[in-house]
Amino acid sequence: MNTSPTGGVDTLAIFGGSGATGQVLIRHALSKGINIRAMVRNVNSVRFGSDQVELMEGSLSSFENVTSCLTGCGAVICVFGPRPPYADIFCEAATSTIVAAMHKLGIQRLVCQTGGMVGEYPANRTLPFQLMTDMFKRRSPQAASDRAGQENVVMHSGLAWTIAKPPRLTGGEAKSGWLAGPDIRVGLLSSISRNDLADFLVTETLVPQHTGQAVFIRA
Repeated sequence: MNTSPTGGVDTLAIFGGSGATGQVLIRHALSKGINIRAMVRNVNSVRFGSDQVELMEGSLSSFENVTSCLTGCGAVICVFGPRPPYADIFCEAATSTIVAAMHKLGIQRLVCQTGGMVGEYPANRTLPFQLMTDMFKRRSPQAASDRAGQENVVMHSGLAWTIAKPPRLTGGEAKSGWLAGPDIRVGLLSSISRNDLADFLVTETLVPQHTGQAVFIRA
């Protein structure tokens, strides 16, 4: 495993780095002195202005592309997902490819962000939030099934995994604090900024506290 002298991950692979959450995540990881390798569809779509970021053009459906991105990395964070109208169904298959490549290369640490409406977690949701989740499943059954399948792949990966399940994401400033755990409840007013989520994802990668857990997180 490629680690720094302090025990933290030196080179971190990020999948989904060109999205809104991914860009915040990469900038936050850079602030911690971590080298980043991120695979994107178009290397000209984002700029980070740092030689600590290596952007690789590739496809999540290509085992060769994913393996190339992961080579030399110590841990993986996945923050990709479908966007409305949720017609692009790819999360379960892409995560399966990443897991297979991690096993090939001997990389163990995987942190995967899904969402508060993904999967069967009624005890973690207020009734209104659960009703909103049920509505999402009715309106976008393929997307809901794909995301639940993604979590299932992670949980049965045989890796040192953590699933992060934020509710509504905002573009607000970091509050330098969050509530995270398998027993946290979320409601319709629950939210977390992408800055705070990025802080949690990087911290959980460097100093694991929730290995083998699906963790709800809110500010």
